[in-house]
Amino acid sequence: MNFTDDELLRIRPERMASAYMEYRRSGYEFIYRAALENGVLDELGTPRTVAQFVARHGVASGKAVVAELLLEALNRCGAVRRVGNRPSRFSAVTDYVPPRSIDDELIRLATGKSSYRELGYSGSFGRVVTSLTHEEKHALSGFDASNADLWDQGMQLPYYRYARMCAVRTLVSAGSDLLDLASGTGLGLLELARHTTGGGEGRFVGVEVSPDFVRVSAERTADAPRTRIVQGDLEQPLALPGAQCFDGAMLVGAYHYLRDATPMWQSMARLVRTSGVVCLAMAYFRTGSYDQELVDLRYAQRNPVAHPRTRAQVIAEAGEAGFVLEREFWFGCFGWLAFRATGDQRGSEGAGMTSQPNSR
Repeated sequence: MNFTDDELLRIRPERMASAYMEYRRSGYEFIYRAALENGVLDELGTPRTVAQFVARHGVASGKAVVAELLLEALNRCGAVRRVGNRPSRFSAVTDYVPPRSIDDELIRLATGKSSYRELGYSGSFGRVVTSLTHEEKHALSGFDASNADLWDQGMQLPYYRYARMCAVRTLVSAGSDLLDLASGTGLGLLELARHTTGGGEGRFVGVEVSPDFVRVSAERTADAPRTRIVQGDLEQPLALPGAQCFDGAMLVGAYHYLRDATPMWQSMARLVRTSGVVCLAMAYFRTGSYDQELVDLRYAQRNPVAHPRTRAQVIAEAGEAGFVLEREFWFGCFGWLAFRATGDQRGSEGAGMTSQPNSR
């Protein structure tokens, strides 16, 4: 299912959030089946602590944390239950079956696939489980040329593209001088250029830390004359000239890779005009939502390391730089938040807030 930009933007956030959650629910089914096939649930026929499971299952050195996350994910979906505490033990639920069939219409909406059975998701979760007993490196997801196609595939999934397009729509409504932070392979820059009105006066600047991705995005945007890509690290002050010279900025799928977000927000306070907007899209949070344990397990297998925050932490980080939360929606533990620049470095927490993330 290929959506045009306009078709995506006509979908309500609540509908796409339901599709996203169905996608994650299919992930729990895949992880359950992989655990069943690889003897994980057999090991839990007798209640085990994490340490006992690690020893009996032969979990490789350094992967105890991943093993614990797997048990937490199985507990979340109901295939495993906690028994006792201090330390708690995990026990297989012998009569567990996935509660209902997967809604393929929602899967199509979230992923473009006609059925959840077509998702490569199943193989990736199988590898997570089988890799527990092997001394192998993290799954590759680095920001280099060898992974550019993989990043493109993920960023073109409809639910992910939807979040990015909502950020694009918000930015172009604020003006025509726009920043794409952690611009990756250049998809967002092209969308900003495609949707901005105002003739040839606007400019679109991508900031990307990876030299490989700078090259990939420069090639991709070569025919978009108002775009420019610069190499820059968001954990350092951005060396862009001028003050309050941009109407808005977006950061899609990368906020959680920042160990320290303060330099980024300070740069935005200098570069974004008062009343300008900064959008964070597909930012990985700690919300306790239904998909939390599954996503935690996914990110535990990745390199670079993610640093998810709570909603309150991000609001505080933005507020210190003079940005207030204006609008938000949530796909489970992934947040979409739009902040408005007040010009006041002290900020004020949460003015104009809408809905909060739902747990399930």
